[in-house]
Amino acid sequence: MTQSGIEFKRMVLGLPQSASDYPMVGMIAKLAELLHLNLVGMFMDDRSLIQIAGLPCVRELRPLGTGWQPIDINTLAADLERGAATAQRLFTEAVRNCSVETSFRAEKGLAADVIDALATAQDIIVVIEPKNPAERVTQQFTRLVDAAFHAAAAVMVVPSRVARSAGPIIAVAASPVDSSINAAARLAAATREKLVVLGPSDILELGSSLSSLAESIGAPVELARMTTTPLDVMTLAGDLHRWKERLVVMSRGMMKDSQAPTLASLRSIPVVITEPPRPSEVSERKR
Repeated sequence: MTQSGIEFKRMVLGLPQSASDYPMVGMIAKLAELLHLNLVGMFMDDRSLIQIAGLPCVRELRPLGTGWQPIDINTLAADLERGAATAQRLFTEAVRNCSVETSFRAEKGLAADVIDALATAQDIIVVIEPKNPAERVTQQFTRLVDAAFHAAAAVMVVPSRVARSAGPIIAVAASPVDSSINAAARLAAATREKLVVLGPSDILELGSSLSSLAESIGAPVELARMTTTPLDVMTLAGDLHRWKERLVVMSRGMMKDSQAPTLASLRSIPVVITEPPRPSEVSERKR
């Protein structure tokens, strides 16, 4: 799969903290198969929690009337080790029948440091929204999301519930040379779904190349104008309703990074954020 001339080679999946979220790992493994991408399951063992637990002011509320007590650092460290072992077992079970290469990594450190060292432009970093609303505001999850969007890689946000496993692939494009179009076209070809390119009025310039684009991906292509610009997440979610889409692709900067999880939750489908094309690539496409 390529994005603006970049060939994707793997998905790097931030593994969930809760066992109830692992059914989504199997769905992501199937998508990795369709795209012929290797899948890396990455469990974040955030040791900063131990440092925080060691502060004199930090307490935990214990049951049976014992009230607020200091956190036992040794117990917390053991819990983190067990969490990594459990994550590896659940990941291995979820990808057992996967036809692409899979691997598990337990990484110790801050998410920003780990992802910055690991991720490349050839990766898609995948983040799964926890089912439990309380877990969506934990430091483990918010740090993972922030780190993913600060990396020089594409990001896929997967909601806690995916409503559809079939439907058009939507490219929300800022212009006819937007990186989202190429990435969405590859997804449409891999999934054998219709491609819909949604953008401002100049997106209609692609009309003359629709036939060749449809032929190259082996699927029909439709162009559609956005209702409003600049992009508003609630309006976009409303616009998408008529297509009952399977997945949305847009380039970074089309909306705030924080709104990508909102769109994924509103539409109950994965949202992929691609890196914008480099200036040299834009020039080549216009020739």
